Amino acid sequence: MTNFALLQTDIKFCDFEYNAAHVTDLINTAMKKTPRPDVIVLPEDWSSGFSDEMFHHMGDYIETIDGPAVTVLKECAKKHSVWIVAGSIGIQFDDGMRNTTFLINREGKIVGDYSKMHLYSDMDEDVPYLHGTKTEVYDTELGRVGFMICYDIRFCELSRTYALKGAEMVIVTSNFPNPRVSHWRTLLMARAIENQMFIVACNRVGESPMGTYCGHSIIIDPWGTVIAEGGDGEEIITGTVDLSAVKEIRETIHMFRDRRPGSYGEILAGEE
Repeated sequence: MTNFALLQTDIKFCDFEYNAAHVTDLINTAMKKTPRPDVIVLPEDWSSGFSDEMFHHMGDYIETIDGPAVTVLKECAKKHSVWIVAGSIGIQFDDGMRNTTFLINREGKIVGDYSKMHLYSDMDEDVPYLHGTKTEVYDTELGRVGFMICYDIRFCELSRTYALKGAEMVIVTSNFPNPRVSHWRTLLMARAIENQMFIVACNRVGESPMGTYCGHSIIIDPWGTVIAEGGDGEEIITGTVDLSAVKEIRETIHMFRDRRPGSYGEILAGEE
């Protein structure tokens, strides 16, 4: 059993000091809840928010992997002996900038990362950022976990790739806007049901120059049943995941056995 706390925050635009202090306070509050969280999840771009105009000046907001936003979360993870999924942060890598989340363990060490694969070109997100390419499934005490960021949830290919690699759960960090809350909920439920996996998704609330955000952070089991869901205001959403349900459901409806990859144009083992 793994206990989650999703920090559905109201992000203050381009104010790292406020956001860092606020998130630290929320983590402190979350760790007092019963049952005690094993994992804290933050929303996308939690340290600054974003706008399409910002994407054309991203060099003013970018940081390195050892920068202040990552450091704050590593310190919180170590202090509370809790796993943290670091929302997402604009990170400067050797070859360019990416919108990246990090998996931080109880000792405050980065043990995984994922950079947003599908960049929202209608908002020029692909102007500053490089597309992520990694689809790694991390085998941890939390189970076998993959990651998606916001727009990624519209692309069923990514979650299916994770499922075929043995993922039992996908954790999503997001800045999903109004008025598309029905898309948010429907897409996440579909990703859970079609891959027979848990979906744990943390979204933001509040306003930015781009508009408002719909919240409804959510935990969904492999049947598509909602375990916990937030509203449209700032709050901490908690819920417990029992990964034994994944094995049970996959042994009840043998969807992966009944797939026809050759008919989908997929390369079969031994054909390369």
